Amino acid sequence: MKRSTPLRRDTEKSREWANKRSSLRKRSKGRQEFMKDVRVPMIQELVEAGHRCEIGPLLQKHGLDGWRDCRGCIEGLHELRKRSAGGSLVNPDNLIPSCNPCNGWVEDNPEEALILGLVLREGDPLFDLMGKRNDQLS
Repeated sequence: MKRSTPLRRDTEKSREWANKRSSLRKRSKGRQEFMKDVRVPMIQELVEAGHRCEIGPLLQKHGLDGWRDCRGCIEGLHELRKRSAGGSLVNPDNLIPSCNPCNGWVEDNPEEALILGLVLREGDPLFDLMGKRNDQLS
């Protein structure tokens, strides 16, 4: 289609929309309470029980370079089935204690992580068991 004049932008409306922008909350209140009441105590229990990062030793065992950055201590929990895929945040079978560099290695190397069993994708036999819908069943 050929136009005789270029398209015009309604600048008043675009300025009006720009003024209505507001920052998004980082977490909902419900998620903040969940993290404070459930997730953080879960990590603290693992630390107090003496658990260490489990991903670094696995990488070292298989001769992958990521283990050199391992800090050895628990800084968080790696989820086999990601939250964005409906993964559980409290199912211990879905969570692996890890340090931040090792968890980052898994995110940066998804194919190698899949081979090592550090990632679950749809179609895996355990995929449905690691979902958040199973949290309420027990």
